[in-house]
Amino acid sequence: MASDFDTKLKNYLTVYKVPIGPNQLDPTVFHFSEVDNYPVLLPSIRDQILKDVNEIVNGQLSAYVRGCYLVGPVTKPGQKSRTSEIRILIVLKDKYVLADNDGLLSERILKAANHMSGKLAVGTTRPIEYTVTVRKIEDYDHEGVYNLATNKWIKIPTGVATNI
Repeated sequence: MASDFDTKLKNYLTVYKVPIGPNQLDPTVFHFSEVDNYPVLLPSIRDQILKDVNEIVNGQLSAYVRGCYLVGPVTKPGQKSRTSEIRILIVLKDKYVLADNDGLLSERILKAANHMSGKLAVGTTRPIEYTVTVRKIEDYDHEGVYNLATNKWIKIPTGVATNI
């Protein structure tokens, strides 16, 4: 059950906002890049996610993580909901998984990911949900896939209007 403060915050962040157009992504999450004419994740949200992921893997980002990707409803153009989650896939490296014979490190990472999930992204009413996996991003069928490391789209969602 949402507290009075949560309700007031949600209303403050959503009431009187410009509606999201049919071929647009949420402007509280993405902005248009003047370089490549495609939406780019806002720096404050990207920094928050990368900080969380680094904390999830106990500061061993380059040692354990193959990739970190934004997927889910927030990448669907024209999505009316401003409260649907921002899904983050954390893909672990194969050699990390093979080295974790007893599963203790994996268990710690999964617990940390669950603990971090549910926090709102900066300036939004969208919770961030972290999913740890060993499957390659190519094994998933998402409408849009945004690579947080390169700050670029791997798969641009169908219908996203460009800023040309």
